Amino acid sequence: MITGISPADEASPAVRARASVAARDRIGRVALGLLGVGLVLALWQLLTVTKVLDPSAVPTMTETLHRLWQALGTGRLWAAVGQTLEGMAVGFALGSAAGILVGAVLGASSFAYRSSFLVVEFFKTIPVITLLPLAVLLFGTTLKMKVLVVVFGVFFPTVIQTIYGVRSVDPVIRDTATAFGLKRRARLLTVTIPSAAPYLATGLRLGATAALLLDVVAELVAGGSGLGLQILQGEAGGAISYSYALIILTGTIGVLLVVGLTAVERRVLRWHELYRGR
Repeated sequence: MITGISPADEASPAVRARASVAARDRIGRVALGLLGVGLVLALWQLLTVTKVLDPSAVPTMTETLHRLWQALGTGRLWAAVGQTLEGMAVGFALGSAAGILVGAVLGASSFAYRSSFLVVEFFKTIPVITLLPLAVLLFGTTLKMKVLVVVFGVFFPTVIQTIYGVRSVDPVIRDTATAFGLKRRARLLTVTIPSAAPYLATGLRLGATAALLLDVVAELVAGGSGLGLQILQGEAGGAISYSYALIILTGTIGVLLVVGLTAVERRVLRWHELYRGR
């Protein structure tokens, strides 16, 4: 039974009709998404079979998917997936935690926000890939190297979204909490953070995709263990279809990551006015 709805309401034709419409909408969205994927795959196959794309540089869709299916049965592939996810997860956890903490502090104080604005904007514009040589110099082609790159790339999207979220809190709500005698820490935890939750969720989603991208790039460029290194080795060894198969797998992991985070976001924040009825 859904909380707040009586059994009579649950069984009413109107409630059942709304549930049916919502289910059809979800099915329709999924069907359209799958149709788009099918069209792209069909176009890929057509362009390679007709040799519009150079077969030596771009394998056919069927060959690539067959190679991916074969690779999924090998321990080598899953070891690479684990290494990539490890670097991504550790870097994402550290970068997002630091970003939320620093963003909450900077957003809660007008003085801190104004004095740090130019610093944040400066570091935000630095391409993360430029830090890769420094990371390799410090840690070599190790997990620490990948984590350092990912942390830097995750930190700034998270800190910026947190600042915006904290500063967007309704002043009336803030003043009311102050009038009730809540201390600064209590206001931050019970008023500010919950009100800024949608901004934090957006920052985490952006950070998660950045974490996967940067981890794979670090593996590709610096030779860190994981999917990126496997893609590079496949290309160097002439196994082009294997490299394309791993690229597809990496993209699939990214899609699953975003879909999973979005589902968790809607579930956890269903109490928020922006998510009610979604």
